[in-house]
Amino acid sequence: MFKSVKTLLLLASVAIAWFCAVVKAEPANELPLWEAGLLGLSIEQLAYPGSSEQVQRNFILPYLIYRGDFLRADRGNVGLRAYKSDNLELDVGFAAALGASESDIAEREGMPELGTLVEAGPRLRWTISDNIWGSRLRLDLPVRAVFDVEEGMRYSGVSIEPSLFADVTTTAELSYTFGVSALFGSEKLTDRFYQVAEQFSSTSRPEFDAKAGLVAIRVSGAISKKFSSKWRGFSFARYETVSNAKNQHSPLVVKNGGWSVGVGVTYIWARSAQTVTGW
Repeated sequence: MFKSVKTLLLLASVAIAWFCAVVKAEPANELPLWEAGLLGLSIEQLAYPGSSEQVQRNFILPYLIYRGDFLRADRGNVGLRAYKSDNLELDVGFAAALGASESDIAEREGMPELGTLVEAGPRLRWTISDNIWGSRLRLDLPVRAVFDVEEGMRYSGVSIEPSLFADVTTTAELSYTFGVSALFGSEKLTDRFYQVAEQFSSTSRPEFDAKAGLVAIRVSGAISKKFSSKWRGFSFARYETVSNAKNQHSPLVVKNGGWSVGVGVTYIWARSAQTVTGW
């Protein structure tokens, strides 16, 4: 029973983090202080940057959006807002990535599993402009500690991912987000993906010492459509490449690039009468 609950919590954290990460664009008008509903989401993502294998999951989960001055759980982040001005915002939030067993990845046969990762840490957001060719342009600078949930929240390194996003919302309740980012990892994090220790080496998988540095360049896009006061649909896609990455020559890197995609729907069953602005 405990294992089933733990698995459900892991899946929930990943699904909600993906939801918060990819559906960012919101209209500039007043929004409810809070709303609660159901989230249906199907994700297919790379097992890790440079892998040839995909990890696929489907979720139906409750969600909560809260747009408080300090505590926030919205489509942009989940965490604590420490500071906000017209152009700058500092908060603490989290992200997540699906895990994969060694049986899912031929190149990692006999090696330790890649568990579900949760990342937590500060993020600085700079809104460069609210209207560049009709879009809001922003720069995100997150620095996050990485933890392996399936190993009792074992510390697994640090990730840094400076990202440039453009958000567009049309009068037809249609929102777009386009982004480009560079993912960097500490040596402890890159060891997890690309290190081949002596005991796991073979003629087809030689020993490899992973180094800290650039992990991948990512280009992403998301679209969200409000169909009614209760229903919203969204989809997203992300392409990432390890060309010129620090560990691109690891024997565990099989492909230079690959896609992660998803589609989902949300249903709002309750919302507050109180509204807020500035989101």
